[in-house]
Amino acid sequence: MSLIYKHRKELDVILGDLGILIITYIVFNYLENSKLILFIGPFLILINTLRIWFEKEIKTVLDFIIKYRYVIALLVFIICVSVKLNGSSIGVYDTIFGKEDPNVMTEIFGKGRPIRGDEFNVQVPYFFSQTYNDFKLNSNYMSLSGQNMIIGYNSPVIGLTLLGKPDIWGYILFGNEIGLSWYWCSRIILFLLVGYELFHILTRNKYLSCFASICLVFSPALQWWFAPHMYQVFFWASTLFVVGYYFFMGQKRWQKILFTILSICSLIGFVISIFPSLQVPTGLIMLSLLICCLIQNKESFVWKKSDFIRVGVVILGAGIVLGQFLIQAKDAIGLLNNTVYPGKRISVGGDYFLANLFTDPTMILNPFVAQSRLNQCEISCFNHFGILFMIYYPYLWYINKKTENSRRMIIGNCLFVILVIEILFMLIGFPEWLAKITLFSYMNRMTLVYGFTALLFSFWSMEAIWESRKKVRWQFGLLAALIYTLLYLKGYLNYLDASFLEKTGMWFYYFVPLVLGGSAFLVFTKFRRLFFPIFGSWIILSGMFVNPIVIGAQSISNHTLITKAIEIREEDPEAYWLTTNSLHTQELLLANGVKVLNAVNFYPDMEKWELIDPSQENEDFYNRYLHMLIVLTGDPTSYVQSTPDSIVLNLNVEDLKKWNVKYLVSNPQASVEELLNTNGISTRKLYTDDASNEEIIELIY
Repeated sequence: MSLIYKHRKELDVILGDLGILIITYIVFNYLENSKLILFIGPFLILINTLRIWFEKEIKTVLDFIIKYRYVIALLVFIICVSVKLNGSSIGVYDTIFGKEDPNVMTEIFGKGRPIRGDEFNVQVPYFFSQTYNDFKLNSNYMSLSGQNMIIGYNSPVIGLTLLGKPDIWGYILFGNEIGLSWYWCSRIILFLLVGYELFHILTRNKYLSCFASICLVFSPALQWWFAPHMYQVFFWASTLFVVGYYFFMGQKRWQKILFTILSICSLIGFVISIFPSLQVPTGLIMLSLLICCLIQNKESFVWKKSDFIRVGVVILGAGIVLGQFLIQAKDAIGLLNNTVYPGKRISVGGDYFLANLFTDPTMILNPFVAQSRLNQCEISCFNHFGILFMIYYPYLWYINKKTENSRRMIIGNCLFVILVIEILFMLIGFPEWLAKITLFSYMNRMTLVYGFTALLFSFWSMEAIWESRKKVRWQFGLLAALIYTLLYLKGYLNYLDASFLEKTGMWFYYFVPLVLGGSAFLVFTKFRRLFFPIFGSWIILSGMFVNPIVIGAQSISNHTLITKAIEIREEDPEAYWLTTNSLHTQELLLANGVKVLNAVNFYPDMEKWELIDPSQENEDFYNRYLHMLIVLTGDPTSYVQSTPDSIVLNLNVEDLKKWNVKYLVSNPQASVEELLNTNGISTRKLYTDDASNEEIIELIY
């Protein structure tokens, strides 16, 4: 054992090299368009191996990066945006509509994810359409009565709310292509910086904070849900904590001014994220942690009368912006809250499984193999060891309760209590009255909230254990790891995914808990540095290959159908379009500035629906966040609910006149022209697209 300890550095390097080799093999063989990994993998092995002889020098470089992280981050951001780098799945459009110029290559690594429809098929079209809408608050490009574009995925809107949306400044300053790159690069880089500060406040360990920040930002939960509100809420909640901490702890004049301004921006960003099921719990968690951190460091906390003025400035500044937003968006928020879906959902818990308390073993397969239990986004989670460190925590608390580290335990106590409450809610549930009083009624995404809390607790616990290493007994760590592994096995042996099981066999569901439980045990021993290459490999495989690496945004416009549509739009910019038998064409048209009435609406376009359903007897079908597939018919208009957020609208051709539709994009095999002509609507075929097998038809009433 002493010999192994003596050569632990070499063993660390060997494990790292082995991890990189395994990652390289899996990515190259199971991820489409991944040849680049054959250059990256060997380079990383070389750098990692050099640690044997140049560990001090490499550590010096790391210290330099940490010290000048903000300057380096800015340089990296400028370089990435200059080459128009992004991670969007817009390449899916190339698969559907072909390429007008086949020589244009946008995806340099990985492929677009069809499951990421909320990103490439909703958010990107909404953002791009704002260029043609002059970044106004309300848009009629997908609606007759208008859609509030801040409610619509926080689209670029010129106004005071820009203070809380630095990720979309690029759209307004430089246009759509650079805007898309600015959005992706800024969100990743800013969260890495915020994540580092978050964990450094909690742990005071700069190297662990670097690792933890990467683990947070590249978690499957945040990478699969990168575009919607989820990523945004976790970012702004973390930012509020960091900014709030330095707002109270900063003593220098420039710090007071800076964090007063940042507090206003952070509050605005958090509030206008508009996703209560995550905002409420993450806000409460971060507020609790902030209070605990201020108590822990109360000796450094100095409050002056002038600080009351700073608080007032924050309240006034954020209040003016948010007040204006709420007044402008009052009607839209009212419509959104009264939708059938998502509407006002009340969660009382009790409907989760034991397995939900652990990192899903299939996370390292998720980027490479589709599964059947739910879609890849829905099963995504954070990587953590929450249950393991909860089992160990009473012992850790006991050995520190009468030491100089006792005050540090206030953070651990806070996170432990929060986790206990979350687990009770998930497995047992609350009565409805209690859920409403505690605001848990909003929390229908508790697996994500719990995973986030468990991740924070995991890294805080690691540092606390290492700080107490002279008192920690590895035997208690072994017992905790064994119980954790057994519970992990029990949870997932009753929660198997058939499609993964066919590809891996049962051994996989035994192997992963044993590996993760075994690697976590190393944290309690003098071999703790061996934990990082093992868990680091897991983080890389589970989160870093979710989204492709893309250059530019040509996949939005490099299609013959779109070239023709743009030509028509430039001649007739105010005309309304409609697409039939498609859930993608309308969104691609919208991204290119075409007014298309069946693009996604975040809340009902009542003016449009009242024209064809004046009695509103079918309101339950369209009173929702809505994807709309149109099928033209000579029969009376009817509605079919296909999913909670989509319908099939069998639209009587006479209703086209009510909507004043001038251009139709349709599959010629649907015999649309014959149907229209039969019902007295003259048509003129303007274009037939070979790639998508669609045609553009002008309607003449």
